Amino acid sequence: LKRSVHRHKQILLSAVVGRSSNSNNLFLIMGNCAGKALDVRRYDTSPVTPVTKDIAPANDKKAENETSKPQPMIFALMRNGHEVIRGAMRDLNDFIEKEDLQASKELWAKLIKWSAMHMKMEEGNGTLESPVGFFSLLNKNFNNIVTKAGLSDTHHIMEDMEEITTKAFADGDMAAAKSAYKSYEKSNLEHLKKEEEIMMPKVMAMKKMGLPLKKYMQEELLATINNTPDFEFFVKFANEMLERHPEGMPRVRVFDHALWAVSTPEQWGVYDKWIKETISEKSYQDLQAVL
Repeated sequence: LKRSVHRHKQILLSAVVGRSSNSNNLFLIMGNCAGKALDVRRYDTSPVTPVTKDIAPANDKKAENETSKPQPMIFALMRNGHEVIRGAMRDLNDFIEKEDLQASKELWAKLIKWSAMHMKMEEGNGTLESPVGFFSLLNKNFNNIVTKAGLSDTHHIMEDMEEITTKAFADGDMAAAKSAYKSYEKSNLEHLKKEEEIMMPKVMAMKKMGLPLKKYMQEELLATINNTPDFEFFVKFANEMLERHPEGMPRVRVFDHALWAVSTPEQWGVYDKWIKETISEKSYQDLQAVL
């Protein structure tokens, strides 16, 4: 009898440990993208599945493979979007240091175009009608946290700095462009960090509150840009930057997995082609493996 009780305790412990190691934590990879090591146990709120004879037999490889696939992290579209911006700024720095005016102008134009679309997802359409954007959702659920932090005000400051830098590039004044860009870069890095300090914990809080994160992303964030002619550029530029600047993490795969999760089959049929045209075959196969 004692041996039987001991054996059942071992089985139950194995099941609990196995379930925890397959955490569906929304921000595990996203947190690592910011260079912070996270304790999975702290963030894994998934219930432990009771042990029964009918659950995933040890020899059922298909069931095992299905449950081991990483879950899409919907708001990686926002968090890893910051890595798109950081990667582009890193590349732009290289061009500027080499005093390559033409390459700098071209990448700068892409960077501010992509950033404007990302900001649109945050700001929404500027009214109380959908799509309201990420900031309105955070304000609504967390006592005007975005307004109190002045995040929208920071966007206006960044736009003013973009105008100054754009003019310097247009004038062909490399020294002035370099000076303006360095100021912009410093301010933008601080701006991204400040947003992340609010965004990351509050998205986790919304998940714990049971709020419809997928619906939010589809109807209140992506809807601001995914029906525009520039959405192809948005997807391709994100893939280009994230694949070039992985920093040891699957950033491009996580971004595209999130996009897949919030797309209709018809939409994904289009987006999938754009992605395949942009990233390497290996990166594309890594993505297919998790879908």
